[in-house]
Amino acid sequence: MLLRVEDLHKRYGKEEVLKGVSFSLEKGETKVIIGPSGTGKSTLLRCINRLTEPDRGRIWLEDVEITSPKVNIHRIRAQIGFVFQDFNLFTHLTALDNVRLGLMRVKGLSRQEATARAMQELARVGLADKAKAYPAELSGGQQQRVSIARALAMDPKLILFDEPTSALDPELIGEVLAVMEDLAKSGMTMLVVTHEMGFARTVADEIIFMEKGVIVEQGPPEQLFRNPKHPRTAEFLRRITDLYGGER
Repeated sequence: MLLRVEDLHKRYGKEEVLKGVSFSLEKGETKVIIGPSGTGKSTLLRCINRLTEPDRGRIWLEDVEITSPKVNIHRIRAQIGFVFQDFNLFTHLTALDNVRLGLMRVKGLSRQEATARAMQELARVGLADKAKAYPAELSGGQQQRVSIARALAMDPKLILFDEPTSALDPELIGEVLAVMEDLAKSGMTMLVVTHEMGFARTVADEIIFMEKGVIVEQGPPEQLFRNPKHPRTAEFLRRITDLYGGER
């Protein structure tokens, strides 16, 4: 088991955003989290990467409890990639520099080694020819692919995707989903928050439906899409499919 989340709680003021969330993720598995906005999905990802501190509960990455106060948080974050919905690229750096910066500062690679690794990952996402371009010179889809290359370059055990296509124009969504699908096929372990039901149905090994800070239902895509056990799951899937469409 690569990741285990146990009884996770998080409150902002009077609002309890996570109410005892528990699940696990196997190595090489792609798990997709769906649910209404404001239901704690992004907070859950941020807790896993320790960008947000949970109030209660425990998280393990392999055999290391990453919620322990004794853990080296920088070492943990180097093992868990995070792809944000708004790219989070340094606007004053080229695509190449955005990808290789962490390799030099965190991994301690030489500039030559970092450049070679960064170019390898840019090529993997189809952007080797954009290495010298700045974010402002790239489309939204290209910027998000640079973000994915940056995460991959660190050789993470797991990548978290927080609605990676929500900030993109509709015609650019496909290029990002194609990269993510290739990653899943290559055996990368991924935990993805998304409204892209076509991606969830075809790529996910398991889907988690969350609402109001709890996991309502989880299971294989075909089970949830064809025969959801909970009425709220069925209602959400019907509405989201009508809104966004079931295929991409």
